[in-house]
Amino acid sequence: MKRGVAGLNETLIGLPGSRAQLETPALLLDAERFETSLDRLAQLARLSGMGLRPHAKSHKCAAIAERQMAAGALGIACAKTGELLALFEAGLTKLMLTAPVSSRLKIDRLTAAAARGLELIVVVDRLELVAAFGASARAAGTHVAVLVDCDTGLGRTGVTAAEEAVALARAIATEAGLVYAGVQAYAGKVQHVFDHQERRAANHLANAALTPILVGLRAAGLAPAIVSGGGTGSHLLDFSDGILTEVQAGSYVLMDEGYRPVDFHGTGEPVFDFAMLVVVSVIGHSANGEAIVDGGSKSFAVDGPPPRVYRDGVEIGTIAWAGDEFGRVKTYDGIAPPPAGARLECTVPHCDPTANLHDFIHVVRGERLEAIWPIEARGLSD
Repeated sequence: MKRGVAGLNETLIGLPGSRAQLETPALLLDAERFETSLDRLAQLARLSGMGLRPHAKSHKCAAIAERQMAAGALGIACAKTGELLALFEAGLTKLMLTAPVSSRLKIDRLTAAAARGLELIVVVDRLELVAAFGASARAAGTHVAVLVDCDTGLGRTGVTAAEEAVALARAIATEAGLVYAGVQAYAGKVQHVFDHQERRAANHLANAALTPILVGLRAAGLAPAIVSGGGTGSHLLDFSDGILTEVQAGSYVLMDEGYRPVDFHGTGEPVFDFAMLVVVSVIGHSANGEAIVDGGSKSFAVDGPPPRVYRDGVEIGTIAWAGDEFGRVKTYDGIAPPPAGARLECTVPHCDPTANLHDFIHVVRGERLEAIWPIEARGLSD
């Protein structure tokens, strides 16, 4: 039996009207919205002739990743070693680690998984890391594909000059146990630029930083087969620019309030709907009559705009935090506070860390609870 509210909700699977009967707080995935967004980005990628390597940091859930693969993804990107290994143990075999590591123990765990059938891609930003991955891969009797990590403006990890990239690529290509596969260049600062033209300009700057690196690698006979990067915010720009070979979008299948103001296609119209929601219950009322719900910062990540609250499909207000376990419904003018026992569905400020707060996600289709999926990599931020 599943623990927590998921265990209480298991008996509701398949029952008519079960969405409205869920014990709370519970993380929801609206299946129809999820599938629409999944298919939309997959189709855009196919039309562009580019690949998708969706980022699992947004959901950490094997069932979601499997559906992304079934829709044509080249593989799944992961932010952390623990996250990647959890998805491998859950059955995913084509996984990329998108950040460098410094722990030999983690490197050995990764190469051991590669020896067991994981098609592993890692990134490196320094020569000693190339040597460490090579030694570990040889000891495990396996091979690991490696990308050179490039910094095109994010200011986090990666090389910035063509000479550095060439030196790393040569080291990878000559290190037994490793396969030089290309480069990664994630333009993270571009993703949440709201205005379409401003985001295009920001993406152009990132591409301008990447281009001389690619030119230098090609001149050295080290043309990258993979040029990985991009994300939900820049996907259309990346597809049209054609500099990357694949896009690492993650939030598109879930969506959150942080992405809501982004004009993805320059039309002012929404592109991806809010598939991730948190359902909460009104447990009582404050002295001034505000509805208090059973979801606070332990149910929602709070590093983003406040959630919008829906009752029976109608938007009625927002949530203000009233503690780790509680929220305060701020209803819009003219709307009465919902009564005790009312179940409310709420958007999330930031999908990635919200998924990390829950063990399970309740899959709903229409008014019916369809399934409860485990979030296998929840809490694995190592």
